[in-house]
Amino acid sequence: KIAVDELGRNSFYNMLGAFGFGSRTRVDLEGEQTGRIRIPGDSEWSESDLGTNSFGQGMSVTPLQMLNAYNVIANGGLLLQPRVVKQVIRGTEISNIDPIVTRRVISREVADQVTAMMVAAVERGLDDLARVDGYSVAGKTGTAEIPSPVGYVSGATIVTFIGFLPADAPQVSILVKLDRP
Repeated sequence: KIAVDELGRNSFYNMLGAFGFGSRTRVDLEGEQTGRIRIPGDSEWSESDLGTNSFGQGMSVTPLQMLNAYNVIANGGLLLQPRVVKQVIRGTEISNIDPIVTRRVISREVADQVTAMMVAAVERGLDDLARVDGYSVAGKTGTAEIPSPVGYVSGATIVTFIGFLPADAPQVSILVKLDRP
């Protein structure tokens, strides 16, 4: 309803793109995929896509894109290029690989508000399963139906948990994905 009535299709799809969906993250690994999102102007896009895309259906994203989008929240609204290598050591020479900020996606204030909601989800909504003693954890569960050539596979889902900690000064982000649990 919000995507259709309040944001509108242009703002909605612009935000999906700003969070990095539909494009490569430019991680330092070979073979990265873009995922698939039909957008206005594509021959296959229709108005119904706006409604279904607003709750994550009818599109595909990679786990790294999802984790990177959540990291926007953890990073105070900034999208960073993910990396696997943090440091290279050759003998006594140490080379640090500095983070690369791609762009600001949301304000610090919005990131803090969403973080607070994610902390509440862990504290009150997950039966203590994502809590870590001594840390404030921000996290969110997700469930996706598995597509087939003619709709969705009956009774089959992908479930995820994505989180970061400590919530007030994130150092670690995690994505757990289970296919057909």
